[in-house]
Amino acid sequence: MYLDLSAMNAALKELYDGQVVENLVYADNPFLAMVPKNTDFGGKYKPIPIIIGSSQGRSATFSNAQGNQSAVVIDSFFLTRVSDYSIATIDNQTMLASATDKMAFLEGSKVLIDGALRSLTNSLSSALFRSGTGSIGQISGSVTSGAVTLLNPQDIVQFELNMTLNATDTDGGTNRAGLGYIISINRSAGTFVVSATAQGGAAGTPSGWVSGDYLVVQGDKNAKISGLAAWIPKTAPGATPFFQVDRSVDTVRLGGVRYDGSAQSIEEALIDASSLTAREGGKPETAIVDFASFSALEKGLGSKVQYVDAKSPANIAFRGIMVNGANSQIKVFPDRSQLPKTAHLLQMNTWCLETLGDAPQILRYGDGLEMLRVYNADAGEVRTGYYGNLRTNAPGWNCVVSLSA
Repeated sequence: MYLDLSAMNAALKELYDGQVVENLVYADNPFLAMVPKNTDFGGKYKPIPIIIGSSQGRSATFSNAQGNQSAVVIDSFFLTRVSDYSIATIDNQTMLASATDKMAFLEGSKVLIDGALRSLTNSLSSALFRSGTGSIGQISGSVTSGAVTLLNPQDIVQFELNMTLNATDTDGGTNRAGLGYIISINRSAGTFVVSATAQGGAAGTPSGWVSGDYLVVQGDKNAKISGLAAWIPKTAPGATPFFQVDRSVDTVRLGGVRYDGSAQSIEEALIDASSLTAREGGKPETAIVDFASFSALEKGLGSKVQYVDAKSPANIAFRGIMVNGANSQIKVFPDRSQLPKTAHLLQMNTWCLETLGDAPQILRYGDGLEMLRVYNADAGEVRTGYYGNLRTNAPGWNCVVSLSA
């Protein structure tokens, strides 16, 4: 007897139960861990109705009240799903060679599958903060001998060795001619080097890559989750339909609150932004910032700093800082995937990650098997993925804040 795919499938079921996957996915991603979740997002789309205006049949004069009646204004976002995948393959010879050392084999496969889940988790967590275009960074300066410098060095956390990248002329725009394959990364400097020919190839500049271009993993362009930057953009939305809604008719109730706090301390910016959001009816209790902004807030508060611990629905704890807002206490948490110099001030019960099944999950195809035979190779394949999107039923009760640091 040898360790075949059927035997390995049983081991995977034991190794990757729901709690283990939650621990892998949520431990280092506060917003992904905290956002409410619904896992039965079936059908073609999901309507998200929003009341943006009440009846205007009101006046101190009866005839005017009667004559000026209007219907309640209701709009509805028609939320659709996107998909994302991460795949790990294990060759059969490795499985056979490990058959007499069960622990070594399981450890080796666990590392590989953990890596696939983490790659997908990082993609999902990143997408939750972005606009859906797939862009994860922007080039600063010329690309010489394949050396790329990021406009925002903190975006380096979005890049990994062996990634295959497109460059686009605008955010979600036209692809440049060449592909870039990451062969080395300097995380301290916010730089990396690409090959223009293949994974593991020699350093070289891909055709067409220039300063200001946006970078996106091949296949991701305009295909990712519509995250916080899509629902609450820093620039008021125009008439272009968003999930079939023209948000220009009421840019706050349909597109969220915007506040420029770049000339203030972070504490002051959060307080004033919460006041503006409270005026619109919101009661935001959670703020998500990047690590640099969190450190700046912590230093700025000095001896006044108040720490708070919060648990996600998956029972994973995160430490944050408490700030007194206009009508609520705001718990501020750092997230590696948050955009630099940005805070999202959120009323969490208005948000939901709507998915078809868990996100992420080990994909199964009717027969319940987690590991599949590769039809054209002597190997087994584990596929992980998710299908879903982010939504809010009250954009105007949430705010995006531009920060000074």
